[in-house]
Amino acid sequence: MSMKLSNAWPFFKETWLASRKQARLTDRSFFSLFFDIFRCKFKYKIGLSDYLLFNFMEIRDPALRDEYLFVDDWMRLVHNLNPPNDAPGFLSDKVLAYKRFAKYFYRDVLVLADSTDDEVRSFLEKHPVSYGKKAWSFAGRDVEKIRPETRGLDETVAYVRQNYDMLEEEIVQHPLLDTVSPSAVASFRFTIIKYQGRILVLPLSVRVALWDDVDIIKMGQSSACIVVDEEGRFTSPAIVNDSVFDLDFKTSYDRHPLTGVMLSDGSFQVPFFREMVDMMMEITEGEDEYGHLGWDIAVSDKGPCVIEGNPWGYYDFYQYYDHVKANMRGIKPVIEEFLGTPIRELPKK
Repeated sequence: MSMKLSNAWPFFKETWLASRKQARLTDRSFFSLFFDIFRCKFKYKIGLSDYLLFNFMEIRDPALRDEYLFVDDWMRLVHNLNPPNDAPGFLSDKVLAYKRFAKYFYRDVLVLADSTDDEVRSFLEKHPVSYGKKAWSFAGRDVEKIRPETRGLDETVAYVRQNYDMLEEEIVQHPLLDTVSPSAVASFRFTIIKYQGRILVLPLSVRVALWDDVDIIKMGQSSACIVVDEEGRFTSPAIVNDSVFDLDFKTSYDRHPLTGVMLSDGSFQVPFFREMVDMMMEITEGEDEYGHLGWDIAVSDKGPCVIEGNPWGYYDFYQYYDHVKANMRGIKPVIEEFLGTPIRELPKK
């Protein structure tokens, strides 16, 4: 894989810093790590973040690494199980996705293009705190907490019309989840494959906020991922995406640093977990057009609700080391056994 010159120096610098840090934390030498990261960059087309989150510092067996799902097979999977990107109504458009699955949002949502100024004003008066979203965006970008009191009601109406495509009522999460994600809504990532009427639910992760007052969780130093088992229990440390490579920056937390709640020992049980799984199965059983969707789900004190669905749900969430180490098997053979064919031979939809 070619690398643009504009990206070469930042990648070289970050690889140098990451290798120096991991050489202190593992039994591998700096140069072993440094050249291995570059080798994986070109062989598997993965970035430094994936290398670290997949724990390729320790997973060195080429046969096991080859069992991971990487970008080429992931893209083929999405392309061949879903409609073409340019198909009318493609669900990467958040407005269209909301209209298709509105039943499962369980909160007020206003599509600005379909609403009068009076309707927008009424929505903002009803919800002193809401979120503005753009239809075409990803990874928590282009989302803003909207408070009319900061601009005034009429100016806020004009502002959201100019900058966003939809408004959503704020999700107030279940109080128990406040103990593990006190400054943002915990977001459960379900990636589900449907093929020939059969359903495969890939391993589940949840993103939680550790420190910052974040409104929408983004992968970074303010949020972390935790493995959730099939019974709805947290079973791994909270793993932070390392982006500074400071030797003193901790990336794994067995306890929440603010609340002290234990995260990794299986004692935390997700509220309404069975209802969440049942909702996902109901949606998937009724959906035949899309065979690959990544869902972000929140839980309030009334039950689960959809944050959003994404046809391009990324391949990292279900391949974190704490998923893989349970049986030391990658997800690719699991998916191919389910499909009954190698991903590279999967017929187009």
